[in-house]
Amino acid sequence: MSNKPTHKTSSGELAGFVRLNEGIKGVVLIAFQINIMALNAILLAHRAGEVALGFGVISKELRSLSVELTGLMQELSNDAYLAVNLISDLLRQERRYRLLKKATDLVANPSPALRDVMVRREEEFSLITHRVRDVRLRLLDRLEDARKLCQFGTAISRSAKIEAAYGREYGRALAEVSQEFDQKIQNILPSIEALCTGMQRR
Repeated sequence: MSNKPTHKTSSGELAGFVRLNEGIKGVVLIAFQINIMALNAILLAHRAGEVALGFGVISKELRSLSVELTGLMQELSNDAYLAVNLISDLLRQERRYRLLKKATDLVANPSPALRDVMVRREEEFSLITHRVRDVRLRLLDRLEDARKLCQFGTAISRSAKIEAAYGREYGRALAEVSQEFDQKIQNILPSIEALCTGMQRR
């Protein structure tokens, strides 16, 4: 099994994807909080009327962003779950291969049937390895999309601060909401960066 990673490598990959899933849950939680905040901000902007029209538009954009980010994280979670299953299968394949290899080594002249089984195991392992690689590449693409989305969110949240300044008697409340938006977005970015780095190291 020349292209087969070691048991340690597969176990390490499994742990990496489990950590990824935990990181995704953290991002989803923040995205949910942004969604709730955006709904409240839309209501506040509606009460403020014409002076907060721009703030209301930005709040709707942030809500859309949170929904899109949540969708991306769900896709990532599905892929991470698939990767965990694939790597678990790889670990089973490795164990089977070792047992077959021991059996083959004990026999002076292994039968063609046993050699065929060994070849099939190698082919199966290679196929699963390629599927894991494809899932990892897809995960990296989606993480990059999430990073760009968060960078866009940072720009929007800064615009919210500017719009809050036009809120007159609602200015203070709008400014507080815009500050919270900015903090939440800033909390997501390091998480996304860490997830990207973790995947790139695999």
